[in-house]
Amino acid sequence: MTPPLKIAIIGGGPRGLWAVEELSEHTSVPVDITVFDPYPAGAGAVYRPDQPRCWRLNVTSSIVTTQRDTLDAWRARHGDLDLDPFPPRAVVGEYLIDCWNDAVRRFPPDSSVHHIARRVASVHRTDAGFAVDGETFDHVLQCTGHAHDHPGALTHQRSRVPVTGLYWGATVPSQPRLIGVRGAALTFIDVCLRYGDTAETIYPVSRSGRFMEVKPDPARPAPTFSPALHAQARAARDADAVREALVNAAQSLRDFSEESLAEVLVGEDFTGDAVAEFRTSLAVARGEHALTPAAAVGAAFRGLFQEFVDTHAQAGPIPGFVELARTLERVAFGPPPVTADAVLSLIDSRIVDTTYLGRPDVIDAWLEGHGPHIDVLIDATIAPQGQPAPFQDVPGVVTIGRMNERELPGHDSLNRTVHSDIPQWAEKVGHP
Repeated sequence: MTPPLKIAIIGGGPRGLWAVEELSEHTSVPVDITVFDPYPAGAGAVYRPDQPRCWRLNVTSSIVTTQRDTLDAWRARHGDLDLDPFPPRAVVGEYLIDCWNDAVRRFPPDSSVHHIARRVASVHRTDAGFAVDGETFDHVLQCTGHAHDHPGALTHQRSRVPVTGLYWGATVPSQPRLIGVRGAALTFIDVCLRYGDTAETIYPVSRSGRFMEVKPDPARPAPTFSPALHAQARAARDADAVREALVNAAQSLRDFSEESLAEVLVGEDFTGDAVAEFRTSLAVARGEHALTPAAAVGAAFRGLFQEFVDTHAQAGPIPGFVELARTLERVAFGPPPVTADAVLSLIDSRIVDTTYLGRPDVIDAWLEGHGPHIDVLIDATIAPQGQPAPFQDVPGVVTIGRMNERELPGHDSLNRTVHSDIPQWAEKVGHP
């Protein structure tokens, strides 16, 4: 009898689950799969079920699917009659764990799947294949997602005030009264959702001094773009051509001047009033205000994004795209209306104080024990995309996900429509 093919999957979140599902359906030989992840298999760190229920999904639930079924169908079967398009991430984790258990059950008797709840310490190439913490495997897939730490994190700096992150075992005081926050993006919003009911004051601080644009209400029809605009986006081979395609797409939605759109594309459209902009953005997202240049560029980038991803995959990285995408993330991939509304309520009640929003110098003052008094400083910035994974340089280890973002964008861990790299990997491995 042929011994099973031994496969190690490092990272048991949504991508790891997808890989296991593909192997359960598309292997011609017995397999022995070991998935390494300290968090629950299927959910991983980001969607673990024990996180606060106030932390919501930041993409619409309709995109979340597995080989078993969709998140919305699963929720309906479990009695969720409202089907909020932005449910708690903990609920998503429960769904993913259920799908993991179902995938494991589908393997034939001559195959097996194991979850080892710990991090991998070492991976080496050997004559027999790979040694993962000393155990031999034929193949190694690494899909660990976004790095949990980076050299620029405030937790690596000396500080006279307590400094912490927010996720992955961070030691945030249970009910801090005065909170400083580095960052004003999605993780800052999670700070607000977690501590808005108990904190006296939350001070956000960011280099731009702005909030993110609010995503459109999913109940409203998304704008569509002509085949000619999609073709122009597919033909873009540098950042200038991408900008031109986005300007044309944004102008197809409303008659904006090229100057107003160009300002958005370089991040120079700030009016100076971050709260007013945020409030307008929420009104636009709900259909209560006319489209703004920022909202139009965001819609264009979302609508044409797949074309840019396909160009990267077929012709190689688009020069300058990474930097442009970093600027456009603020206008294209911001919070949903429900969480934006919660933050604005905290601003209106003076719990969120924007006095220092555009004052990054106050971070140094807090670290040195100066400035306004705070009980804790929460670093609400995350590792830059494209950070190398720990074993990415080991020859033969396949890495799929956020660590490849500079070469191939679009690695949202829940979205299975942008890339086909997981099925391609499973097809190759499962048919030696």
